[in-house]
Amino acid sequence: MKKIQLLTIMVLTGAVAFSAQATAHKAKVNFQESLARVESSGSIADLVIDSKEAIHGLQFDIKYNPEEIKSITPQDISGFEVKYNELSEGVIRGLIFSLQGLQLTENLTFEFENVEGFNGNSTIEFTDIILAGSKGNNVDAEAQSYEISFSDRVAKNGMSGAYPNPFNPTTEIKYELKNSGHVEVMIYDATGRLVEELVNSYQESGISHSVSWNAANQASGMYFAKMATGDFVQTQKLVLLK
Repeated sequence: MKKIQLLTIMVLTGAVAFSAQATAHKAKVNFQESLARVESSGSIADLVIDSKEAIHGLQFDIKYNPEEIKSITPQDISGFEVKYNELSEGVIRGLIFSLQGLQLTENLTFEFENVEGFNGNSTIEFTDIILAGSKGNNVDAEAQSYEISFSDRVAKNGMSGAYPNPFNPTTEIKYELKNSGHVEVMIYDATGRLVEELVNSYQESGISHSVSWNAANQASGMYFAKMATGDFVQTQKLVLLK
């Protein structure tokens, strides 16, 4: 019944016409720490889809400990319907789709509110995932559990996962700074050649930063985003598919 719910909605909205055959590729759906600035008394995390195929719809059930987490609320995405409801105590179902059949290219940001008095880590588990592809196919998916932290958050250096990735032709790279200072974010190709300088300036800590890379003039292939600030250096793989 769970698959029928999503497939029926997608067919009725004209987004895609589903077939029963699933793809061989297995996408990954996971939470990751968010750099989004959301006024919240709890914690924030992004739901990230790592898939070689375009994704046009998503349904998932997530299980949590109601003695530690009071509520889980997804934020809106422009152009998409974001629905969710509590199936039972400690289990919610989320459903995301576009009435215009748009491709899902953004992370879904969730706000987690802890039970009063609870201060620590709480585990969230996926119990079911359905991804809708662009050609009427059900994209196989897998996920891992995630620990959301309700302790006081300390800023740290680093890039979060670029999204989308793989991408065509634009991807967004989010990052944060432990201390204010000079920051560089550069793009290199697989041979180590500098392709583009995205950031080379002084920036403040305490806020989320992001930069977009438009690779319309680049060839398909593997690239690397390199972030450097002070003694900190991080490299992240990017895949451009045209």
